[in-house]
Amino acid sequence: MVATAWTGGVIPPGVCFAYGVGGVTCAEGARWATIRDVPRTSSSLADSGEAFAGALLLATPLIEEPTFRRTVVLMLEHDDGGSLGVILNDLSAVPAADVLPAWGGVLHPQVALGGPVQADAGVAVAQLHADAMAAPPAGLRLLAGPWAVIDLDQDPDQVTAALADAQLFVGYAGWSVGQLDAELAQGSWWVVESRPGDLELARRTPRDYCWSKVLRRQPNDLRFASTFPPDPALN
Repeated sequence: MVATAWTGGVIPPGVCFAYGVGGVTCAEGARWATIRDVPRTSSSLADSGEAFAGALLLATPLIEEPTFRRTVVLMLEHDDGGSLGVILNDLSAVPAADVLPAWGGVLHPQVALGGPVQADAGVAVAQLHADAMAAPPAGLRLLAGPWAVIDLDQDPDQVTAALADAQLFVGYAGWSVGQLDAELAQGSWWVVESRPGDLELARRTPRDYCWSKVLRRQPNDLRFASTFPPDPALN
């Protein structure tokens, strides 16, 4: 079940509701454009939560396939057309400047491997400065919270001032309509909120480091999963 947020008309007095990624509004008389639903994040080890753009997917121990084992995936899209995200914690040694010379001074120096789909395609994800989130410049497609996708056909000078961090991913993770929801129902993923700085966190090695750190910051029993051994047979 999802929580409903008023985004049309006037918020009733005393009403507070969550919006976006990690926000809360308690403003009497505030006006919004449309009514929408706010998905749930995972509340426990047994609760997968609901995917949404800007969230993180954490692979549960049920995923043993090497490509996604202990991955942290930033969701870029989750709608009626399917789902798309990038694996954050799989940094390569390939220099970003070799792939996109014009963006060499803007993107993190190393390319990350975003997933197995279209491994020859590039996706650049940005964390925006707080003052750029309300009205990002042309060339940035705002997702949720501080996250945006960069239009790499634009002049880098148009967007550089708005970027707190930027990472080039080669390939991405994709799900057809209903596929990710089915995997969530099977317990393959936990959905948690992302935070500013997660791009930087994900660059730490090994891959398990980011996975464990994100789990440890959760306010429920998900944090206990951070101590699960890499090989359950060794427990």
